[in-house]
Amino acid sequence: MAKFIEKFIGFSVGPVIGALISFVTVPLTTYFIDPNEYGRASMFFLFQMIFGTFLFLGMDQAYTREYHVVDNKLKLFQNAVIIPLTLAFVVLVGTLALPHEVSGLLFGTPEEPFPAILFGVMLAFMVVERYILLSIRMRESALEYSLLNIFVKLGILTFTLLFVLFIRRDYLAVVYATVLGQISGDVYLVIRYRKLFAFRRFSPDRRLLTRMLKFGLPVVVATSLSSLLHYMDRLALYAWSSFYQIGIFTATLKIAAVVSLLQTSFTTFWVPTAYRWHENGKEIRYFRTVSDTVLLFMSLVMIVVLLFKDFITVILSSQYAEARYIVAFLCLPPVIFTISETTCLGIVFSRKTHLSIWTGLIALIPNALLNIVLVPRFGAPGAAASTGCAYLFFFAARTFFSNRNGIRIPAWKHHLVLLILFAGAVMNAFPIKYILPVNLLLLVIVLIVQAGTIRQLMQIFKTRKKKEWDFS
Repeated sequence: MAKFIEKFIGFSVGPVIGALISFVTVPLTTYFIDPNEYGRASMFFLFQMIFGTFLFLGMDQAYTREYHVVDNKLKLFQNAVIIPLTLAFVVLVGTLALPHEVSGLLFGTPEEPFPAILFGVMLAFMVVERYILLSIRMRESALEYSLLNIFVKLGILTFTLLFVLFIRRDYLAVVYATVLGQISGDVYLVIRYRKLFAFRRFSPDRRLLTRMLKFGLPVVVATSLSSLLHYMDRLALYAWSSFYQIGIFTATLKIAAVVSLLQTSFTTFWVPTAYRWHENGKEIRYFRTVSDTVLLFMSLVMIVVLLFKDFITVILSSQYAEARYIVAFLCLPPVIFTISETTCLGIVFSRKTHLSIWTGLIALIPNALLNIVLVPRFGAPGAAASTGCAYLFFFAARTFFSNRNGIRIPAWKHHLVLLILFAGAVMNAFPIKYILPVNLLLLVIVLIVQAGTIRQLMQIFKTRKKKEWDFS
């Protein structure tokens, strides 16, 4: 267990320090830029993520699946990256040819062609960065992965300071600062890992590409549904509310991103570890113990969010004060997704990635219905509640399909804890006078439900010298 935790901490260093850097960047941005402008800037990055979902064609997921199967890692990397990179350049050509139309889509005005072109450039760099970091991640080079993440975050902070202090204080300041910071970090990655892109002797492996596409294309549909689930709230606000509400929502997401970084840290570490354990025939008790431990940790993180939600007004400016009432809902998705990463392994191990499509649909339908009902009336709070509720369906479906395909993780405790956390998010969405005692009571209930997990972890640490458990 000690080695397991040590490696996890190695992968977490970068995201944790990145979170601290974001804590400087977010209040700096929200202090100088009002919610309307912040909401407009957020649409640039929303569409960037949506386009990215389709560019990869699931080849990034196929790359991780094949990593411990294919011996020639360079050949695997180049076969995995060539199609997404080609598609990214096609989009870049499109932004160069139709900058005013792209500007209208991103910002609601055709008067910003240069940022529209940067959108295409950013997509190309995003593909390169994704695959380089995946390569580092699959090698399980924890410290290197963390340092590179910190480098990129520092670049964004530096450019944000330059823009809001000396150049401009509108939505384009956010766009330019983030794009330039990201690209500066990516240029370093390209130079450092340029051998990965030495295509001079490259020839496509049709058999490998076919296998990867067969794995990846269902993932595209599933990822598209998952992405739509993730972005539906902001698209609903874009359609039925205002840039002001989008600004409040996005600023709150930046705070919730601290929890999302825990998700990223764990997933980055867990996915290659889980694949390796599976290839080595690791006993199911190890997967179950990790799942219970993650449930305990993430549920405590969620309770901490409930207890300290009012500090958001200290981090953000007073213009964003209502963010405290929706932050719990926006922390639920990364909490639930992280836990589900330990209960969904049967889907990927069995290569039945088409089941992820059904998972996405099961979560997306209630999300869409709730957004239609709640967003026009309540704005950002309605969008946040819709997303939080939808992820309960996401977890239930993901776990159900996994249990039907080889990796059975008992999940009654998971469902109960998540329902308790969702109830806590609902109660904290209102200005209740005695909310602190309520949140403390939720903490006690969550600990009682997971008392068995706590006892098991204590037993594992007591007997670690007897080598009854090997988490390496």
